[in-house]
Amino acid sequence: MSQQQNHERTRSLLLGLAAALALGLAQSASAQQDPIYLDADAAEIDQSTGVSVYTGNVVLTRGERELRGDRMTVHTDDQRNLSRIEVSGSPAEFVRPQGSEGPAVRGQAPRIEYYASGPERILLLDGGTVLRGADRFTGETIRYDVEADVVDARGGGSDGSRVRITLFPEN
Repeated sequence: MSQQQNHERTRSLLLGLAAALALGLAQSASAQQDPIYLDADAAEIDQSTGVSVYTGNVVLTRGERELRGDRMTVHTDDQRNLSRIEVSGSPAEFVRPQGSEGPAVRGQAPRIEYYASGPERILLLDGGTVLRGADRFTGETIRYDVEADVVDARGGGSDGSRVRITLFPEN
């Protein structure tokens, strides 16, 4: 296969994956219409297993939301619908800017898992921080329920860490 054919095949596979991700990355009606952009230094896509691995300064963008990390593994089901995304980095990050969905939300941790349904949620693992507006949540494990806009933080790291929360009154 020539280099040009290989490039076209990779581009086609990435567009197919983007279409699969479009079904699940964001649940709001307007966000479902937004295309998904994925940038990485390298991509390995296996359509037979539904698992794709992206490495090297990976950035996935849909509408205003972003997931970033050093390595991103994307899992899809048999119908090519997004199941989950695993991101690792120094740190891995997610960003939802302030908008109609509420205040800006930014999270970071060594590992992040994104689940597209049941409900849509983001897990920050191995010690994470979530900034929601001016409020700050830190803990060993943080679960952010995207649909309900609820943060659940747990301590218990190997160092006996506790959850730390800083809340600011609304004006």
